Formats: sequence, C-alpha cells, structure tokens
Amino acid sequence: MIAHAKQVWKHSVAVAPPMPALRPAARATFCLAVPLLVLAVMGRMDWAMYAGFGAFCAVFGRYDNYAVRFWQQLSCGAVQVASMLLGTLVSFLQAPFIVDVLVLAVIAVGSNLVSRGVHWLPPGPIFAVFAGGACLSVPATAESFIGVLLVGAGTVLFSLLVMLGLAARRGRLASALKADFTWAPTPKSVHESLRMGAAVLLAGIMAYLLGGDHWYWASLGAIAGVMGATMHSRVARALQRCVGTCIGVLLTWAVFVLEPNLWVLLAVALAGQFCIEVVILRNYAVGMVFMTMVALLMVHLASPEDPMVLLVDRVTMTVLGAAVGAVLSVVIGLVVGVRRGSRRAA
Repeated sequence: MIAHAKQVWKHSVAVAPPMPALRPAARATFCLAVPLLVLAVMGRMDWAMYAGFGAFCAVFGRYDNYAVRFWQQLSCGAVQVASMLLGTLVSFLQAPFIVDVLVLAVIAVGSNLVSRGVHWLPPGPIFAVFAGGACLSVPATAESFIGVLLVGAGTVLFSLLVMLGLAARRGRLASALKADFTWAPTPKSVHESLRMGAAVLLAGIMAYLLGGDHWYWASLGAIAGVMGATMHSRVARALQRCVGTCIGVLLTWAVFVLEPNLWVLLAVALAGQFCIEVVILRNYAVGMVFMTMVALLMVHLASPEDPMVLLVDRVTMTVLGAAVGAVLSVVIGLVVGVRRGSRRAA
C-alpha cells in the first residue's frame, strides 16, 4: 500500500521538462479574446460559452507542423461543434436525466475515439464532454442553435484561419492544406474509450442522485481519474484535478468578492487562459488552478447565478467525480493484474 501511495505521489508532483509555451499560449488566448470581445460589445455574453468551447481547438497540435496541426484543430473543432449541438438538442427536447447522462457518455466515447485516431495533443475527450455537458445543462431555445453555429462554429473557423494565416506567413500554407488526413487509432482505443464512457456515466448518475446542480462536472472529474498510461498515473491525475480545482475555486472566490465589472472578468478569464497553456503540459494540478478559474468565469458570464453555489458545487462535484474515476481505475487495475497472474500460472 505504501509503495502504491509513493508512486501516486511521484506522479502527482512530477513536473515535465520546459518546452516553448508563450507563443502557443498567446495564439490560444487571442483566438478566445476576439470572439469574447465581440460578444461583449454586442451584449450577448449568454453565448460566451460557445466561444470558449470553440476556441479550445486552437490549443491542439502546438508542437506539430502545420499540416498535422490543421487536421488536429479541424477534427477537434468539428467534435466541439457536434458536442455543443447534441447537448443543445437534448436540452431543447427537455429529455429526462438518464438520456442526458447517456448522451454525455456517448460524447465521451466518440470524442476519445477521434482523439486517438487523429492523435490529439492534448489527448482525451474532456473538452467535448465539457461542451456537451454545459450545453445540455442550461435551458435551450431555437436561438441557442444559432448561437452554437454562429459563435461556436465561427470561433472554430476563426481559430483555423489564424493558424492558416501563420502558416501562410511562413510559406507553408500549401503543404498544410494539401496534407492527407491520417487516421491511426491505437489497439487499445476502443477499450480506453469505453472506460471513459463508463466513468462519465457512473459519476454523472452518482452526482445527480446526490442532488448536484452541475452534475456533469462530476463526469469531467471522472475522466481525469481514468486517463493515463498506468493505474498510478490515473489516480495521481484525479488527485491533481481535486487539488487544482480547490485552489482555483479559492482564487475565483476572491475575484467574485471584489464584484468586478464585465471587462475585468473578461481580463481575468483571458489571463487565466494564457496561464493554462503555459503550465498545463508541465503539471496538470497547476494547470487545473487556472482552468477552474476560466471555466467558472465563463459559466458565470453565460448564465449568472449565486457565486457561492457555483463554487461549492464545483468542488463537491469534482471531488466526487475524481473519486469515482480513481476507484474505477483501481478496480480495473486489480482485475487486469489478476488476469495476468492467472495466465502466468497457467
């Protein structure tokens, strides 16, 4: 037991070697800033979350050539828009909870399959699940679909144009556009994706039964607990998400206490976005501090609610979900270990 705890701690505090991050962070922040500022001027901050979800595609393929980056961002953008549309449709139809959580599990499975097939960096379904979960959790009207297509898909397109503009500046536009699409899933892609879906489903159901207003946050936390190459790294990731979320919630509370105006909230959110991209690949817990701040501010901007309820829900749902994911990883690890022992004995 002590040996396992030491391995989890080792993974939790590990810091990856430094890599160039300022330019990728600046690009990602710019791709979020422009749509948000346009929405602020228009007085349509209720569509802010669509811009946030669409801008996620700008973070992909940061260290790849433009051809690979183009396909990564295009595929991620398509998945993000599809997830938003599906979540909005479920909300619009006022489907029962079981349909909501099943749809979110399907989004997790499908987006992870695409992630592995295209080799996204960062990998995994968490952005798509966040987009789908947020959209199906807020009331939707026919106008909501316009917001997804106009703002969400528009932000994806804007992010792609920024990337292609940089490629043209360096004389690599033709090679980026002419490159063939590559689909190369790993042998474990299906099993891994089903594990993601199971974690989303179990955590979502438990959170709902416990009365969580933002139950899909538990599903997001569960994904962290089942991502990673080994059982120890998965449990460590769940722990990192909990710690980072708690610190991020405290910082967000400090922001809310000051009762800043819209422009200050936007400035804090954009600064947080920049910090995420600088640190997230070095240590997940530190990245989660800023990711929590940005997520809470974006949710609050799009659909204002009691800040304390929002903050408490974020902590409780994240801890619950991370625990579900970690337990699932441990159970799967034990089952796999028993099977391997049986095969050796045979």
